[in-house]
Amino acid sequence: MVAVGGFLIGIILFAQVANPVHKIFDPLQVKNLVSIKQFFSAKIPEGVSAKVPDLIITTIEGEQLMLKELAGQNQLVVVNFWASWCSPCVEEMPHFEKIHRDYQNKNVTFLGIATKDLLPAVEKFIAQRNITYKIAMDDQDKIATAFGGVKVLPTTIFIDKQNNIVKVHKGYLSQRELDKNLKNLLH
Repeated sequence: MVAVGGFLIGIILFAQVANPVHKIFDPLQVKNLVSIKQFFSAKIPEGVSAKVPDLIITTIEGEQLMLKELAGQNQLVVVNFWASWCSPCVEEMPHFEKIHRDYQNKNVTFLGIATKDLLPAVEKFIAQRNITYKIAMDDQDKIATAFGGVKVLPTTIFIDKQNNIVKVHKGYLSQRELDKNLKNLLH
């Protein structure tokens, strides 16, 4: 149990201090670390409104989406902040794709937001893993900032049909947990 906890803490620390381009340790980024309590909290973080931010997002295919309109189309929206260099993100992406396919006719929309990453790496990643849901880049942290800041990757935000942010999950989200969250929100 202690070894697993130590491993998890190591992943959290690495994800917070690793430079995504060069993957080198930068001790100056230590101020960006979050506490274990914050990491495991499922509450909406401070600075995030209960409503979806008024935000236009451009997918990597060039499609423009108004986030409020997407959520307001009687859809549940799952927004997942991730990066191609983030190990927990890489592990959960196949689960997100499977659940996306399972729920695509059930008024659920998935939107992946690649953050702290480079477009060529993101395009290669989604092509290799056959990710079919919409992906956008957040290379200047504008989308993350609109949600109050994303300090942990991956972070998944659940938006209900009334444009309310109803759940924020920080860290790895298993297929079973994702499915359970969606079933709870659909009923």
